[in-house]
Amino acid sequence: MSRIFEALRNAQLAREGKQPVKPPRKDAVEVPDRRRARRWSLDIPVYVYGRGANKEPFHEEAHTLHVNANGALLLLSVPVRKGQKLHLTNSFTQQEQDCMVVYLGTRRSRTVEAGVAFPETNPQFWQVHQGPEDEPAG
Repeated sequence: MSRIFEALRNAQLAREGKQPVKPPRKDAVEVPDRRRARRWSLDIPVYVYGRGANKEPFHEEAHTLHVNANGALLLLSVPVRKGQKLHLTNSFTQQEQDCMVVYLGTRRSRTVEAGVAFPETNPQFWQVHQGPEDEPAG
């Protein structure tokens, strides 16, 4: 049995109270959250502009799944690749922002999750405001 399947089965049994929760192994490492800013689950329509593999321009109206001051996770129907530069327009505010594809995630029937990053932090693009826990220590 694979270790992943075994871990999932043990977690399910522990949740159901049929198996005691085991403490983490001594050599286990906690993975810190690498996000620089708070993330919000927001469905914001955006216009996405870019150039395809054949250098032909494209645009589509897409939607965000998550946003933060440094970028977003978009649901796109056009194929994109890591490192590709895109231009976004927030449909609510008409603000524009350049970004780069930094993550390609779950592929659905006709869409793909694409993580995009802004060159500089810009929480105003989404009209969400940073809280005290989001501000860098200094």
